[in-house]
Amino acid sequence: MATQTPRDPWRAIWQVATSNGLLTALLLVVAAGLTITAWLPQTPLADPIAYARWFSEAQARFGKATQTMQTLGLFTITRSFGFRALLALLTGCLLLRLVENSDRLQQSREMAEPAGEWVALASVRLPDVIDDLRRQHYRVLSKPLLFQADRWPWANLFPLLAHTGALLLLFGLLLTHLWGWRIEGLIIQSGDRVTLPGTEKWVALDDDARRVTHSPGIMTLVEERGPGVRASAADGTGQPLPLQQAAEADPVTQLALALTKDQHFAIPEAQLGVRLAPQPGHAVEAHSPVLVQIYRSPPGQLISETVVEGDAELRVGEVTLELISVPYVRLTATLNPGLWPTGAGLVLLVAGLLGSAAWPVRRFWLREEPGAGEAKGAGDLPPNLARSEGA
Repeated sequence: MATQTPRDPWRAIWQVATSNGLLTALLLVVAAGLTITAWLPQTPLADPIAYARWFSEAQARFGKATQTMQTLGLFTITRSFGFRALLALLTGCLLLRLVENSDRLQQSREMAEPAGEWVALASVRLPDVIDDLRRQHYRVLSKPLLFQADRWPWANLFPLLAHTGALLLLFGLLLTHLWGWRIEGLIIQSGDRVTLPGTEKWVALDDDARRVTHSPGIMTLVEERGPGVRASAADGTGQPLPLQQAAEADPVTQLALALTKDQHFAIPEAQLGVRLAPQPGHAVEAHSPVLVQIYRSPPGQLISETVVEGDAELRVGEVTLELISVPYVRLTATLNPGLWPTGAGLVLLVAGLLGSAAWPVRRFWLREEPGAGEAKGAGDLPPNLARSEGA
């Protein structure tokens, strides 16, 4: 009675961990999670105003189910422990498959023993088949009466590229998650240089409000451009008058105002109030016309109204109001330390997948029966080699 060799449990675990089925399942679950995030608005981080806006929109969209969905974590999928555990499993699976493919590439350097049953090849001459395979860029190794045809090394190298690219892509995303940041809605006026909150990075805008410069390593995206002014006032003797934008604000001799909305300030010593607003009916651009209204305070009587474009100097009695155009930009600044690994990983992943599709792994053996004149094949035979019934 034949004895059965006990199955190695570690080998079984390895086969499961590197199997196509596990990789496919992990990719499908991760893709499903990302698809849900595209449909369900995810909770913003570290911004109370954005969170309040998000929560209001979520309640308007989902009604009473909002609280239940929030408890289930449907609004924080990518930050949940389960999703991160899936990415960790995917990384482990890809790493093990990378090791296995590297070993397979090394082992495939030499000719291997035939695998599978031999089948007869109908109406073919073996020398003609070998010549045709070489023209199709197959590698052909030979021993007496035996030939091995495969596509080494490229067929084994492309899966390595795909797995390496996927790992680099995940590594880049991890770097961005750990050390990257994003600041939205940052307003900066021409000629200014602003240090970003909580960082040592800076962003600057040139005097013409056309070119944004910044610290190395960050990226900026301009969301909109609009008009802005730097206001100052002087009395009849040329002495500067203090300006005040709010009752609790400290008086200053100059005010820089980005006209993202109507702006108001007062000239307390002259008992004047000023309103600045983009001119209605014009597209909001860096050098759009600005409506200037000056009020007597009290009683709030409108005493002057004019539209200015660019720099302007307005006189109201003994007071001279100077307005210098300083357009603004609203932009988003991001630090993405994983940009290069992510980009390189994406290129390698695409190259590996396309290469694997055009140059799939295939290895088979051919032999000719001595005296019978019959060719036989075993292994992963290509479709153009017709098989007959049985060996």
